[in-house]
Amino acid sequence: MDNSLAPQKSKKMVALYCRVSTNDQRLGLESQARALREYCRMNNITNYELYADEGISGTKASRPALDRLMTLVKNGEIECVIVFSFSRFARSVQHLLSGLETMKNHECGFVSLSEKLDLNSSLGKAVFVIIGAIAQLERDLIDLFHN
Repeated sequence: MDNSLAPQKSKKMVALYCRVSTNDQRLGLESQARALREYCRMNNITNYELYADEGISGTKASRPALDRLMTLVKNGEIECVIVFSFSRFARSVQHLLSGLETMKNHECGFVSLSEKLDLNSSLGKAVFVIIGAIAQLERDLIDLFHN
């Protein structure tokens, strides 16, 4: 992964997002947060804030911490969102693509540690296009079987 997230002279913040589905998974939340902070340490990212949703299913499009984070993205206050894995951010391709499109439209990067994907990189941009195509296929299949 390249260092495209090296600290900029911008006052924008980097947002770290983690989530677990049940309150019994506190250790999972802590391990995600630890990995995200370690990534920041290794990449000299110091201006970050952690957003965490505990006990909330990833199938819910609306989650308190994620909603706050996405509001900041829309306000142009976030430079990049870093997650432990896609599944912590979204459980459906459509929700993932919607969030990524919002970030792209507001010049906000996205990094997933587990998938080793930085959407600021050339490969990441290509993956974004592929995810979009899959989401469109998913919508078309749903329409096909419901009509």
